[in-house]
Amino acid sequence: MNVVIDTSVWISALISQNGVGSEIIRLAFQEKLAPQISIALFLEYEAIMNREKIQKLCALSLEEQEELYFAFLSTCNWNEIFYLIV
Repeated sequence: MNVVIDTSVWISALISQNGVGSEIIRLAFQEKLAPQISIALFLEYEAIMNREKIQKLCALSLEEQEELYFAFLSTCNWNEIFYLIV
């Protein structure tokens, strides 16, 4: 099933390893979900997960977060988004 993982779900998975966000990410790793991503969403994930407040809430080290993030990205299908200018 194709899904777009909202930034709040990704951040929730980073902060709590037992929550719904983590379960959604696990489903992506198990190939039960097919996350769809764009450059804009990729940049949003990075900007928010690097916030100091998020870092304080996350039990994972920066290296562990990056490893998880890159593993998650490897499950994603990249999509180009086109904007209609009127």
